[in-house]
Amino acid sequence: MKALRIYDYEKPLQMEEAPKPKAGLGQVLVENHFTSMNGVDPGRAGGFLRQVFQLEFPWIPGGDVAGRVVAVGNGVTDFKAGDEVFGYTRAGGAYAEFTLVDSASLAHRPAKISAEQAAAIALVGQTATQMLELSKVTKGKTLLIMGAAGGIGSLAVQLACQSGVHVIATAKKSQEAALKTLGAEQVLDYMRQPLDGIEQVDGVLNLVGGDTVASSYARVKRGGVAVTSNRPPDDAEAARLGIEAAFVQTDVKSKGLNAFAKLVTDGEIKPQIAAIESLWSPDTLWKDRETEKLGKIVFSIRS
Repeated sequence: MKALRIYDYEKPLQMEEAPKPKAGLGQVLVENHFTSMNGVDPGRAGGFLRQVFQLEFPWIPGGDVAGRVVAVGNGVTDFKAGDEVFGYTRAGGAYAEFTLVDSASLAHRPAKISAEQAAAIALVGQTATQMLELSKVTKGKTLLIMGAAGGIGSLAVQLACQSGVHVIATAKKSQEAALKTLGAEQVLDYMRQPLDGIEQVDGVLNLVGGDTVASSYARVKRGGVAVTSNRPPDDAEAARLGIEAAFVQTDVKSKGLNAFAKLVTDGEIKPQIAAIESLWSPDTLWKDRETEKLGKIVFSIRS
């Protein structure tokens, strides 16, 4: 099968033929049609979190899966060959024509959801849901979502607004109208407006990380919660400010995938796709893209 692989940390992606995997106990072999860009993929390839997720080389990156079941391993009863499915594999392997997925992290794809959309919500839909749960922000409260234009943020805005939460988002000025269409009440131009220009909020979802963590903590009211997605919490700073700091470690399970898919099929959530590109461009696949659209970069595998 065709796949993209790396042979060591910080080495480039290589397009080549790789052995087609076989489904083991509790696993499902999927003919993958679409996957998508997640920041964790180039991060892991560069050695980030290597103490937690040690890679075995050659390694195939990619986690989001949307395609058709080819075979199932022993113990799998919920899926059969021919089923249209979507899900996520933490081990990687989705940058390939065939991917192994644990059956517990897979769901049937409803006909109302395209394969492209399924690839764009598999991981980030669960991350957005779980970050909101960690924030403990409820109806009538105010939530700051930093980096709201991306895959997680564009879904978190919608989920929060569905719950009656007042949303303040940070993004580019050019993305303001699109985010307000999704429900954000206020959109700050992160390039021009510092966070100290807004009143304190009940919670924050920080999807940016880096040097913005401390400044985001300072915007949370005492007793509130600050949640990060790509950097562990600063417990000492949180304690000093009298807030709770949380870090999402996304757990993708069939139940959560099915619940999020229902929100999409019911029209309550609209998946956001910034672009659809071919997976088979290893030299440029992980380069930064300047896009004005919201949501995920989806990679086509069969075209």
